[in-house]
Amino acid sequence: MMREKLSWEVSVLADGVRHSVGDAVELRRGANTLRIAFRNRSGRSVKLDGFQFDGSGISIPGPRLRLYREGWTAVAAAATRRYGERDFFIDPDYRRFAVVDADDYNSDEPNCFQAENVVVLNDSESGLSLLAGFVTAADYYNRFRIRLDESGMREFSIFVYGDGREVAPGETVLSEELLILEGPDGYALLEQYAACLGDRMKARVPQSVPIGWCSWYYYYSRVTENDVLENLEWLRRHRTELPLDYFQIDDGYQPAPGDWLMPSEQFPHGPKFILEKIAEAGFRPGLWLAPFMVRSDSRLFREHPEFLIRDAAGEILYPIKWRGIDAAILDCSREDACHWLRELFATLKEWGCTYAKLDFMMYESCVTGGVFHDRRCTRAQAFRRGLQAIRDGAGEDMFILGGTVVLGPCVGLLDGCRVGSDITPYWRLEHQHGGEAPSVPNVCRNIINRRYMHRRLWLNDPDVLIVRQDNNRLTEPEVLLWVSALWLTGGLLLLSDRFATLDPERAGLARLLLEEQDAFEAVRPVDFFEREIPAVWSGVRRKDRKPVLGFFNLGETPLAVSADLEQLGTAEYPAWREYWTGRVERVSGKRLSALLEPHCAMLFFPVS
Repeated sequence: MMREKLSWEVSVLADGVRHSVGDAVELRRGANTLRIAFRNRSGRSVKLDGFQFDGSGISIPGPRLRLYREGWTAVAAAATRRYGERDFFIDPDYRRFAVVDADDYNSDEPNCFQAENVVVLNDSESGLSLLAGFVTAADYYNRFRIRLDESGMREFSIFVYGDGREVAPGETVLSEELLILEGPDGYALLEQYAACLGDRMKARVPQSVPIGWCSWYYYYSRVTENDVLENLEWLRRHRTELPLDYFQIDDGYQPAPGDWLMPSEQFPHGPKFILEKIAEAGFRPGLWLAPFMVRSDSRLFREHPEFLIRDAAGEILYPIKWRGIDAAILDCSREDACHWLRELFATLKEWGCTYAKLDFMMYESCVTGGVFHDRRCTRAQAFRRGLQAIRDGAGEDMFILGGTVVLGPCVGLLDGCRVGSDITPYWRLEHQHGGEAPSVPNVCRNIINRRYMHRRLWLNDPDVLIVRQDNNRLTEPEVLLWVSALWLTGGLLLLSDRFATLDPERAGLARLLLEEQDAFEAVRPVDFFEREIPAVWSGVRRKDRKPVLGFFNLGETPLAVSADLEQLGTAEYPAWREYWTGRVERVSGKRLSALLEPHCAMLFFPVS
């Protein structure tokens, strides 16, 4: 048993000095949990660098170990790695936005893996899995590191970042709470973990999933007021064919990040006008914002430079450029900045906005050299304060979707959350190799591996459905693969095509998903530990309680795929029909098998 053999040493780093268990440091144990307490006995304020957990005692040979490594943000790679592999390559220019500690990330060393929030170890011989994951996430970020060698685990360390927050004399601070679980089903442990995290953080899980339209993936930032009105009128006239509820305007309507309520050249009547037009047409209005970002040419920047994150010398920092112009980030440790956020979203609520998509939120936690106005505030706390201000202004009824967010502190404040990078109207760009890069394979990997979050932490957002033929380089099999992935994993369903040019046959694919929203439950990757992108996905159809099997080949060569029906509890079905072709496959030796061409998917339902 891995858990019984696992022992922990803990310490706290403050002012660069390491403190072990004793007068200042205590390891607090629960039934399945660990937490470090640190009491400042120095008689002066100290800066908290972090809490350290070091695990040892697992002697399983390294080649037998596989691990699932969760990521820090919504777009970060979430997948399993195996002995002999390296961690995910991340574009160096994007690394600080993808991992909690960019300087500490190592994708060059074989058998060295990093995770945030939760990790699952699996012994390929016994099948036993061990999970370690944080079930509180409001105050501190964390990093797991695992190093394997032939004899076993050379390192199993967990660091909880204090970010240099000040701890007063006599004050006691607690790390986040670490849950340790063990069992024969690694993915079931993740589901159990998410249920616990959701309970502790008071997750918001709406009963019904939003269905609607989003402007981004056809028009991108070139969208105009006329484009929006054209699609709005088409949907109003064809609502019986495509019964959508939400209508969301994405990036492009604003004159500059920070000035979210003002008219622009592309939207001369401003967002209030367009929100009212959407409501008049009978839809729920939605809007995209990047509320923590303030471009240097915006009115907000000119009028309230005090809102922005600065360096130790008091100078405003510009961690990014937005369309070629410097952009700064709100300091959400400041009450005045949070007040502005509350007022912004209260105004949008007053204007009739019922759905907000929040993007580029991770920037709040990624300003290199940034110093918060409140020196007792960590990155996670500043992030959550800002998000709490948004929720307070928006109220309880506005559906808030997190786009590129940091996952942990969002739980309890978001209704929905993106669980992968952006879907693309092409398979993959040759020059993009990062695990976080927008591409069909990367998105599919994340939405199935992170299915355990759905309806436990929030409603998952897999990203939009793209089925059009114009402005789309995806082949027909690739489109059907994406439709299959969305149908099976469920969650939010937003369309993002131009309806005036949409082929009727392709529109039928959208109707298929609209007829059964969030159609399947108990969805999971069957070959979870076997490969980075699982090839066998299983679930149960809600309407008839019958099983479904999805076979996916996101690789570049043909793939033989097989599912053990006895192991899945579906051996009573001797024949299965593939949905897209109608072909019936007979079971051989209690296994359902198929050969898949590259970039191809098959969906199998049992023949009654």
